[in-house]
Amino acid sequence: MGSTGSGRFSDYSGSGGGKSDTGTGGGGASGEDRCDRAFACVLEEVEQCDYFAANQDVPPTNTILTLELRGRLMAIDPNGLSVGALPTRLNYLADCLNAGFTYNGRVIASTSGSVASVNVDFGPRQP
Repeated sequence: MGSTGSGRFSDYSGSGGGKSDTGTGGGGASGEDRCDRAFACVLEEVEQCDYFAANQDVPPTNTILTLELRGRLMAIDPNGLSVGALPTRLNYLADCLNAGFTYNGRVIASTSGSVASVNVDFGPRQP
C-alpha cells in the first residue's frame, strides 16, 4: 500500500547514491551500466564557447567531438576548443569519465541562426 524507502534522493535510480565503481547510479534493478550507453543531445551555451568565439559559427555536420570535464561537461573539437556544454541531465557522465570511460561524438546537425544549435551523437569507449 505505502511506499518504502528512506525518503532520500538516493532511493531513486541514477541519483548518485550508492554508486558502483563503474559510475552507475544507485537504485533500480535493471543492472544496466549507464556509462556504457550511447546518447544524443543538443549542446547548451554554444555561443559562449571557444569554437563559436573563434569562428563566429558552429562546427559543420560530421565534426568529431570528445567529452571533457572542464568544470562542466563540455563537447570539445579536435583542436581543443569547447563547442558546447552537455545538458545537466547528463551530469552522471562525470562519474563515468572518472571511471575511465571516454566518449566520441559526431555533430549530426548544427545551425548558427538566431540561436546557435549543435546536435551531437556520442558513443562510449570502455576503460
